[in-house]
Amino acid sequence: MIAASAYAVLVAALVVRFRSPDELPLEPARPLPGDPVWLARVHHALLGVLLIGAPIERLFHASATSGRGVGFCLFAIGVVLYRVAGRTLGDALSPFTEPRETAPLVTHGLYRHLRHPIYVSQALIAVGAPLLLGCRDVLVLASALVLVLAIRVAREEEALARTFPDYSRYAAQTKRIVPFVY
Repeated sequence: MIAASAYAVLVAALVVRFRSPDELPLEPARPLPGDPVWLARVHHALLGVLLIGAPIERLFHASATSGRGVGFCLFAIGVVLYRVAGRTLGDALSPFTEPRETAPLVTHGLYRHLRHPIYVSQALIAVGAPLLLGCRDVLVLASALVLVLAIRVAREEEALARTFPDYSRYAAQTKRIVPFVY
């Protein structure tokens, strides 16, 4: 019961967004010509199915008790990282690979240390969410999601390099997904 409650709280923290009354709503992001929209659809579908599939698996299968603490930590860190990175991106946040036309290159906050903290956060969530509920079968989706995230990182790096002249200098100074390592 505790795991299910923690799961519900973390999913709510992930999907519910609060805005201050004086904050202007963002224009909806639209894909630019040539943007691989299919990749964004597969990415978000896998994450959604994973987050829905874990509780469904738990309903129909006995759940493992080992790894729940690790799952909670990974899921919670992933949600916090996702929120902080999204807030840092601000108007530059988009579900698409190509940057918004008016978006700046964000190199502060978490982006000073990592080029793709949102994708790292989603990988942590994808592994942590099923572990928290003791679900092992749905972890296959986490592997698929990590593969899709790797493809997105490669495509996004190409798009950022085309869009921002300073991107290659930023990329040379900042690790891609693991601080101080890679």
